[in-house]
This record gives sequence, structure tokens and C-alpha cells, in this order.
Amino acid sequence: MQDFMRTAFSAAAIAALSISFAQAQQTLEPVIVSANPLGADINDLITPVSVLRGDQLSQKQSSTLGQTLNGLPGVGSTDFGPNSSRPTIRGLDGDRVRVMSNGGASLDASTLSYDHAVAIEPLLVEQIEVVRGPAALQYGGSAIGGAVNVIDNRIPKAPVKGVHGRAEVRAGGAESERAAAGLVTVGNGAFAIHVDGSSRKTDDLKVPKQAGREGFISQGKLLNSDADQQGGALGFSLTNDHGYLGLSLDTYRNEYGTGLYEEGDIASPTRIKLKQDKLTLAGEQRNLSGKTGPFESIRGSFSTTDYKHEESAGGVVESTFKNKGWDSRIEGTHLPIQTSLGSLKGAWGVQGAESKFSAIGDATFVPNTQTNSMALFVFEELSFAPGKAVNAGLRLESVKVDSFGGGTNGETESFTADSKKFKPFSASVGYRQDMGSGWTATSGLSYTERAPTFYELYANGMHHATETYEKGNADNKKEKGTTLELGMKFKTPTTRANFGAYVTEFSNFIGLTQGGYVDELDGRIQSLDIDECQGGGSGHCVPKYNFSGIKARLYGLEADGRFPLASGLFGKVSQLNMDWKADYVRGENRSTGVALPRISPLRLSSALVYSEGKYSSQVDVQYSARQNRYADDLGATPSYTMFGLGASYKTAVTGMKSAYLFMRVDNFTDVEARNASSVLRDMAPAGARAIKVGLRGNF
Repeated sequence: MQDFMRTAFSAAAIAALSISFAQAQQTLEPVIVSANPLGADINDLITPVSVLRGDQLSQKQSSTLGQTLNGLPGVGSTDFGPNSSRPTIRGLDGDRVRVMSNGGASLDASTLSYDHAVAIEPLLVEQIEVVRGPAALQYGGSAIGGAVNVIDNRIPKAPVKGVHGRAEVRAGGAESERAAAGLVTVGNGAFAIHVDGSSRKTDDLKVPKQAGREGFISQGKLLNSDADQQGGALGFSLTNDHGYLGLSLDTYRNEYGTGLYEEGDIASPTRIKLKQDKLTLAGEQRNLSGKTGPFESIRGSFSTTDYKHEESAGGVVESTFKNKGWDSRIEGTHLPIQTSLGSLKGAWGVQGAESKFSAIGDATFVPNTQTNSMALFVFEELSFAPGKAVNAGLRLESVKVDSFGGGTNGETESFTADSKKFKPFSASVGYRQDMGSGWTATSGLSYTERAPTFYELYANGMHHATETYEKGNADNKKEKGTTLELGMKFKTPTTRANFGAYVTEFSNFIGLTQGGYVDELDGRIQSLDIDECQGGGSGHCVPKYNFSGIKARLYGLEADGRFPLASGLFGKVSQLNMDWKADYVRGENRSTGVALPRISPLRLSSALVYSEGKYSSQVDVQYSARQNRYADDLGATPSYTMFGLGASYKTAVTGMKSAYLFMRVDNFTDVEARNASSVLRDMAPAGARAIKVGLRGNF
């Protein structure tokens, strides 16, 4: 509670400062996002959304999606070393955070295990939107915690005339990154072709010298943490002022080390070789103005994905994971309807998906499965007075999960052939009101249901990435949560501030709860208690965790903003601003009274940003409190304060629209920092002090 009050006090103090400095000269640009079914400026949304794009995205880009987004309000990362990191939102991860590409499913294996990378290359994206809190209405039950939408231009959506593109190189960092990426879009106003490609290589991660664990870190480096990534795409599109129809083919390859070794044998590093190929067809027709009935716009997409990765130890492939499937959606908006209460705008969508997942080999703990889903959603917003609007929506889903059985653990069959059907339902209401003087108040109430995943139903085996035995439960019911959210936004042409508080009550939360230990005795996996495991086991006892329904609660605070401090310090156009962020989340297992696992502690950050014409620089500080509440065997994580420096210069270059040179120094004081959200936190700390430089050209 002290941390909670500390965050609230900090947010209130910053709010007062924000308002008092609201009259400086630098103007904040509007940001249009697709997170709302109707499309809107980010400041007009009820749902809290963060956006990375442009120069800010270039400076934040990392080799993983999780690290790229880490540090946004309410957003962390699973941080399984430098090569596998998926976003966490408000303490939730896995299948409660939906990762998408252009609004469509990203079919990989990243939700199954923390060592499985997300098959997305951040260097090639144009914009990343993060929805904090339940986004299930538009994206399905797997967005019960939030959603991440990665947007690129592989299918051009607007007319292109001439040749446009960008190229980028970067080097350095604690992982000794060497990366290059480029994209070109050519068009005549009616037809456009897009080509992009990227390559990234990294070495073993350098860590602070005081950090270390025998067998994993040697000479200041996290062993077996290097990577080699490549990606690219080819896209075509027919365009006009009112829409587009296009096709893209993209591919992604990643061969990386996990930082782990087979039973501690440093001569047998665990490696993953990943590849994904994707075909997407998408189109949109805007500004219909009733030409096709009541519709204002219609858009649709269909994609097929072929994903595969091999896990090897000591150069020998032990397991192969595959995910093949498709994702399809048709969505649209209707013409505004003038009612006696006000103007009514709305959106609708029909979505379907299929995923065929297979796991073959010695290190698998799930059966071969197939998941099919269909969904319908509707969303309506009524503007009943100037600056006042209320919205409501609902979503109906049908989910079927089939297990094909097979596999063995010693003498017993691991997996049972079975089939389960679920009918998740989600609904939400929200309210927005202009309070005057730049303030806007928002509130939202949502109820969300999520169907259990195949591993929550049918897992049965050793999960080597976490060194635990995981057991699903075919009788698991739908996950059900209710979220109340309150927010305040402040915006002037020079200043912004966002404040939010939320609480989510889960009447059924499918969590991993420890239920004894297992050991291999006489060729069979046997369940033991701790005394049996320590006394009569074979010496390789591991904790057993069961996927089971519990009651849970998550609540927290989030705040961020920018306010100007001074102008004209060293030149007429110079500007000094302060950016700041704060978040706090607490998760409780209400069935037992203990904490939920891997919850980030209180985090505070601020940055002094100086800009003058083409030049910009900043000094930033991040504070993470000690996390004393944990629900695993890894223990507490200590607090830390990390400093960083950055500088950039943007100028015109002959033959190009602009060139952007940037430099970043991370962990300037070389402190040891461990991520409370990571299952690898005792082995893999954050990177050591390092410099990264990059150059991006637009033409």
C-alpha cells in the first residue's frame, strides 16, 4: 500500500507541474490510432493506448518486441534473455496479451514458452499500438489483458507516386548488435509495389561485472545468448483515394541461443532455429457514403501462416514445434445515425481463425492440437452533447480445441485425445466527458471471457525452459474477469498528461499453482511430496504446477506525460521538456491470499529532453522498486536505479528527404538490474553499460 500511495502522490505532483507549464511553445502532434474500431485520435479514446512511431520508435527498437515496448506505462516484458521477450501488460502475459500484425493474428509459439521468440522484426514496422486493459471486444478473449498491434506498410493502403523508402543501420549495445534494414515503395498512384528486408546479428550479452551465476555467465557475458535474424517481404497493392486491395508475402528467420544448457552441461547449449512464412490478402473501401447500403467503410483481410522452430542441445535436434493456420476478418463502420439523443456511430466485425499446433520430440509437454474460432462483435458510440460520448459493445465467440493425444512419459501415455467447446462472451460500456481547460474524464466497465488454451487443458510434461512439470486440466472452465477503469487526460498544444486507475476481478483465473514435485523413478514419472523428493528421489526432483481455476484480483495505477520546462535557453528555437512515466500493479490469488507470479513492482521514470532545431538530446532515469511479493522459487528482486543518455541529429542530405543520426548510452552507471517479470531473472540480468549508434535515411 505504501508503494501504491507513493505512485498516487507522484502522479498528483506531476499533474500540478504539467498544468503550470502548459503555455510553452512546442506543439504536440495528433496521433491517429486503429485501436478503436471507429478510428480516432489517441486523445479521444476511452481505452488507454500507447503508441510508438517515428523517431521515438527508432530509439526504442530492440531485437525483441518485448524489450522494444518495455517501459511504456503498464507494459513490461517476459525477458527470457536478449532474444526472447514478449510484452506483458498490467502483470498479465502469455495468451492474455494478444500480439497482432496489422490487426491479424501472429501465429507463432511465443505464448507456449518464455524461450520462444515472437516472429516479428521491430526494425521493419511503422507503428506499434499497445492497448492496456481488456481489448477482447475487437480482438478476442486472448486480449483479456491487452493487445499489441504491429503496423507495417507491406500492403500500401494509400496511393503512392514515385519512389519512397528508408534505410537504416545500427551497431553496438550490450549485445554488440550489427543490424541493417531497408524498404522501398514504388507506385504510379494506382498501383504500388513494396519491398523490404532486414538482417541482425548479436553476440553474447554483456552484463555488469558484479552480476553472475556460475555456469551461465563467464567473463562478463551471458553465455549462449547470441542470435542471427533475417526478414523480408514483397507486397503489391491497387490503390485509390477511397481504398486499396493488396497482397503481401513475408518471411522471418531467427537462430538464437536461449542462455540455457542441457542439464547444466555447458558443452550442450540449447539453441532454437525459427522460421515463419506468411501470405496476406487485405483490402478496404472507405467513404462509401451509403453507396452500398448503410455502410461507411468495409475492410477485410485473410492470412495464412506456416511457422516452425527446432530446439537443439549440443547440435542435436530434440524437439520440433509447428503452427500452421489462417486468420480472416471482415469489419466495417456504418453511416452516422442522427437520433433524438445525438449522433450514433458504430462498427461491426466477423472474424475466424484456425491453428494446427504440433510438438514432436523429447522436450515437448503438449499434444498435437487444433484450435478453431469464430466471432462476431458490434460497437456503438453515441455523442449526445458537445464533448460527451458513451459507447457500448459486445462480442460473441465460438472456440473449439481438439487434442489428438499420443506421446509417452516413461511407460504411461502423456496425452489423451479429447475435444472441448467454449462460447465466450464479452461486453463493455464506456463514457468520455470534456471537463474544460484541457481536461477529459473517462470511465469504462468491461466483462470478458476467455476460452482455455490447448496447453491449459492438455499440457502434461516437463517444461525445460522453466524447469517445472506442467499439468493441464481438461475440465478447466472459461476464464472470466470484470474490469473497472477510471482515467483523466490533460492536453494543450504543448502539454499532455494521462492518469488511470483500474481493478480487475477474476471469478475464474486459470493460473499455474504448485502441487508437489515429480521425479523419474523406474522409468515412470511419479508425483512426490517434498520429503519423498529429497529423501528417495533419483536426484532430479522438479516442482509440479497445475493449470487450475482460482479467484484473482489485479489493480494498479498508470500515469505518463510531457510538460515544457523552458524555451530559448541557448537559442530562439530551443526547448527543454520533461517526459515522465509511472506505473504500479498488484496481483493477488484470492483463493490462497498469496501474490500472483511475475508481477512488476512500482516503476518511475523521467527524462529531460533538450531540442534545438535539428538537434535533440536527453538524460533519463528509471527507478524500479524492490519486489517482495512473488509466487515462485526465484525470490525477491532488489530495487535499482538506471541512468541513460541519448542524442540525435536530423538533417537534409542530397538525394534524400532526411537523415536521422542517433546515439544511445544504456545503463550508464553499470548497475545490476533484474526483471521481476522474468523466469530467468536469477540467471540473466539486464545488459551492462553500452553505447548504440544508428543512422536512418528517408527518401
